[in-house]
Amino acid sequence: MKRVDSSDAYFNPSDFRAYLARRLGKPESYLFIPSEVLFTYDRRIFGAATSVATASPVDWYIYSGRPFTRRLAKREVAVVHALIGASAAAMNLEELIAYGAKKVFEVGVSGSIDTRLKPGDIVVLEGAISDEGTSKHYYRDKDTFKPSARLTKELKTALRSKRIRYATGRAWTTDAPYRETKEKVAAQLARGARVVNMESSAIFAIASYRGIETASVQVISDIVSETWEPAFHTEAVTKGRMKVLDAVLAAANR
Repeated sequence: MKRVDSSDAYFNPSDFRAYLARRLGKPESYLFIPSEVLFTYDRRIFGAATSVATASPVDWYIYSGRPFTRRLAKREVAVVHALIGASAAAMNLEELIAYGAKKVFEVGVSGSIDTRLKPGDIVVLEGAISDEGTSKHYYRDKDTFKPSARLTKELKTALRSKRIRYATGRAWTTDAPYRETKEKVAAQLARGARVVNMESSAIFAIASYRGIETASVQVISDIVSETWEPAFHTEAVTKGRMKVLDAVLAAANR
């Protein structure tokens, strides 16, 4: 595994933080988020997580989907409506790390390529196979990435404590959702992938590169098999979203 040296980059996320602080006329310490982060691409999960009295928007954040902070029983967490796709999510995460993120719970929806997984099922990722173009800029000769074992264990504990059933497996992460061919699905199944999404391998790669922890839980939103079976707006998927939100907040509050 060959890690790309960060010292040869012209600028890093910490430089962007310093630039933004100057633009806002604030000290860099003002640009801060809590260390625990719920990082979701799903607007329904984000909306449910932030529609409580203890949640408030971060006023200095520059993107349209501003993060919120939310007070839990034991600590404050950040709730981020993340950008979609590996490269955009990677930029998003890099900057959040510069602002203070240390434990990131990725919460997403994924397509099932293992037809034993049905819409609304919950999958805790134990790895992700990179078929995207971002992670290679962090690790040259590696295409499989893992989340934090400790944080993943905490996530599983939270799911079990709430009696939420879940499966485990790898994700296949691709930049091209409309090129999920029969041959590619078969190849990824052979490598242990059970779901397909657009971000997880890049998120795991960056977490490893920057020395933070991440865990990922996915809700099955569609089935990618002989025919495509979308189920994004079904009751089963809606229930799955709320279950994972409940469990992730519990894990972040431990």
